[in-house]
Amino acid sequence: MTDPRHKEDMSEHAALYALEALGDDEQRQFKQALETAPPEVWQQVAAFQEVVQELAFSGPAIAPPASLKAKLMARIAQEPQERPGGGTFTFVRSGQGAWRDLGSGVSMKLLFNDSAGARATMLLRLAPGGTLVAHRHRQVEEFYVLEGNCICAGEFLQAGDYHRAEAGSIHPITSSEEGCLALVMTSTQNEPAG
Repeated sequence: MTDPRHKEDMSEHAALYALEALGDDEQRQFKQALETAPPEVWQQVAAFQEVVQELAFSGPAIAPPASLKAKLMARIAQEPQERPGGGTFTFVRSGQGAWRDLGSGVSMKLLFNDSAGARATMLLRLAPGGTLVAHRHRQVEEFYVLEGNCICAGEFLQAGDYHRAEAGSIHPITSSEEGCLALVMTSTQNEPAG
């Protein structure tokens, strides 16, 4: 970059700066040069920034065709997301992942699967009248009701209620007359119980 203090370069750089079209180093250099620039350069930058803002928000919002959006969202959901910080955080957005029908009015959406520890975190939805089969717990199971209500281990649970089942315990049928959405952390090796 030529020295932006030269008056003939300032106008061009002011426009590129407002558009954030300079390279990172040039953007920093021009910003530093602005500290000692005459007031007319500041006014020029402000005018360019105002034009950039008006152009950015003046056109109508155009939604992509539904088919394109669906394809794009499906592709994003399938691609592994980079994990900043060495993989220390996992995020699942509300539109990501698929609900899987388990039958008898029950569906689940897997949020996390720890195959090494044989554990899973999921959303479990019981439709009105839905029933979850009786099962034996290989590990601790935690069940937090987010919406609706259900009968779990003979107890009426509603939104905000928490239930923990210890390893080796048997859950009788869990059912919901009105429908229920729960966050469940459980073993992936639970067994049906008769």
